[in-house]
Amino acid sequence: MPIKIGGDTLALDADIRRQIESEAKKFADRFPDERVDAHVTIKEEFDPLHGHRVRCELSAKLCSGRQVLVRDARKNAAEAIEEVFVSARRSMRRLRRQHSVALSSVPPKVTQLAQAGH
Repeated sequence: MPIKIGGDTLALDADIRRQIESEAKKFADRFPDERVDAHVTIKEEFDPLHGHRVRCELSAKLCSGRQVLVRDARKNAAEAIEEVFVSARRSMRRLRRQHSVALSSVPPKVTQLAQAGH
């Protein structure tokens, strides 16, 4: 799974990059039949309500033309990264279920027309 990592100086930290790459590998292994191109942005921000936090954003484009976009902010970079990938896995499972249901629900008229040879 190709992954781009961007953001501020946090994106340069070797431990953070390793964690992102590790989580991305686990994500790709979980969905082996999907080709995923991902971009992760990680940066520090100041939230007036919560103070200094680390914001992590994952944008994943799937070969089937769908896209998953997940954001989270935590006090700790490791927690933000982990939560983003957990949420992305959840979103992927939901997308796959919706896609399977959409494929399996063929309107009866289409089925009848196909059987009648029209």
